[in-house]
Amino acid sequence: MRGVQIPISTGSVELRDEPHGGVTVFVNGVPSSSLHPDPLRLDFEYMQHEAAAISAWSRTRADDEWLALHVGAAACTLPRHLLAAHPQSRHIAVDIDAQLADMARRWWDLPRAPRLRIRAQDGLAAVAERADETLDLIVRDAFAGAEVPDPLRSPAWWEHARRVLRPGGLVVANTAVTPGSEAAREDASAAREVFGELLAIGEHAALKRKRRGNAILVAGTLPLAEVTAPLDRYAASAPLPTGVARNWS
Repeated sequence: MRGVQIPISTGSVELRDEPHGGVTVFVNGVPSSSLHPDPLRLDFEYMQHEAAAISAWSRTRADDEWLALHVGAAACTLPRHLLAAHPQSRHIAVDIDAQLADMARRWWDLPRAPRLRIRAQDGLAAVAERADETLDLIVRDAFAGAEVPDPLRSPAWWEHARRVLRPGGLVVANTAVTPGSEAAREDASAAREVFGELLAIGEHAALKRKRRGNAILVAGTLPLAEVTAPLDRYAASAPLPTGVARNWS
């Protein structure tokens, strides 16, 4: 079904075919995901930033046998990509909307458990209910409309994220930058307070808060110097003007 508003628990979802052969998923009228027949291709720029951070981090590890939690599953674009790029990894994808996650399974041939487990769960509960040091990677990409819900950018969320990470683990979090809004600044400040250091990846104008956009926050239980140089090289070759900001706020 294309171009039709399909009811889900949190509103509606719509699929639109793109000229390049992919499909864009709109949730409540906002572009949420884009899936291409080739799982290694990511059409959304902010997802390319997320993947670049994870790729840089993966090179610091001895193997790809890591466990990731995705808070905000949507159509599972990034888990699908990472499973193709890192076949030994395992992923848990949670979304507050059970219907959307179930539809993603039906629409696309997503990997099955134990490689990819999808479940309906609140994004704060997903980290708060986990035992200490049980995850290697956390990806937060959850929005209500065009903003990150308050509980998912709170100090409590970041504290739980730190608690459940194993040594050498990483958090990659998508935050919305809106000129005049303090939400992204509060999100970054909470991350930096908990982890001690922070990187942000995004278009220069968004990082300077001159235009609306996305900033990808990167924190972890490893020295961020280990991933900074590869991210600087990535940003220098990105199609759009992209920067990596240290301790961004």
